[in-house]
Amino acid sequence: MDFSRIRPTDVQVGQSLPWDVYDERGLLLLSRGQQVMGEAQLQRLLEIGVFAETAALERTRSAPKKPDRLTIGSARPPSVLCMLDLVRRKLDQLALNLAPLVEQKALTAAVGELAAAVENGSRCDPDVSIAMVLLRQEGRYATRHMVNVAIVVRLVAISMGLPPEQVRSMVCAALTMNLTMITLQEVLQQQTDPLSPTQREALERHPADAVALLRRAGVDDPLWLDAVLHHHEHLDGSGYPAKLTGPAITSGGQLLALADLFCARVTQRAYRAAVASNVALRGILLERGKGIDPVLAGHFIKTLGVYPPGLMVRLANGEIGVVAKHGSKANCPIVASLIGPRGAPLSLVLRRDTSVDLYTIRETVDPREFSTYVRLDAVWGDTARLAEA
Repeated sequence: MDFSRIRPTDVQVGQSLPWDVYDERGLLLLSRGQQVMGEAQLQRLLEIGVFAETAALERTRSAPKKPDRLTIGSARPPSVLCMLDLVRRKLDQLALNLAPLVEQKALTAAVGELAAAVENGSRCDPDVSIAMVLLRQEGRYATRHMVNVAIVVRLVAISMGLPPEQVRSMVCAALTMNLTMITLQEVLQQQTDPLSPTQREALERHPADAVALLRRAGVDDPLWLDAVLHHHEHLDGSGYPAKLTGPAITSGGQLLALADLFCARVTQRAYRAAVASNVALRGILLERGKGIDPVLAGHFIKTLGVYPPGLMVRLANGEIGVVAKHGSKANCPIVASLIGPRGAPLSLVLRRDTSVDLYTIRETVDPREFSTYVRLDAVWGDTARLAEA
């Protein structure tokens, strides 16, 4: 592959890069779609000398210059971060106005609209969608958790090759699985004491309660209803509410259960710290052993990766960064380094291929020890910008 040096006129601050950027050794620094966030960063890039594929550079140099401001009809991709944040806020409002939606039989349409937004967002940029689950844990836990589960469910369902109508049913199930226990979930999120008998009873009853509510609202989709009803059942019969075993538990229920457990474990709770996403996934699969369909487990690992996007890691050279996307090997993702070996923030977000010995992953980093706020757009570009404007 032939490379040429990038000129000052090739890059504009605040606009998405049209090609990957490499250093003089051919190591990836910035990916296509990322932005140079300021003049100081641009100057630093030009000082160290950066390169792009010659053919790609020539295409952009010969293309008509774009206007300084975005115009109607521009090709700027939508912000997945904004799309999914809006779903969280709309689900919050739906939960607050649940009674009239059920009475008016309007819940199916309202949930379907949110499901479509989840599908659009995770289709635009799966990496940003997964990273948002791990890195953006603001807002009310109960509704945020259902949106997070919906994201994971949708991506795994696509990996499984489910037809579009079944994918939609599963996303709707994720968005409604806990509608009858939102208040209890908010209490449990902050509670450090063991569950009371009353809380335990309500917890174990909530899948059946949710299905009863959905039926009252006019939902009659069996895949949707069964997934909600079965999402706390375990193949060995230790689950609830009906202690089902083996094939009595639907595949939709198993998928929803696995996504629910993963998203819960990577979230900070009052009584325990969040678990690193790769550790959470490994722990779930190991502890359940033969209790998980191996085909489903395989799709789950394939979708999230050994090191999911958004996971904080420390590299062999001492840098700390965030997993940006899958790499050439399952256990060698591309990492965006944010903190240098001596603990100082890097002036550039540097792309590191962890298949290179110098940048292999040494360990995961506890998010509580990571004081730097991760700007998702600095790692993933336009699809992770904070606002549509």
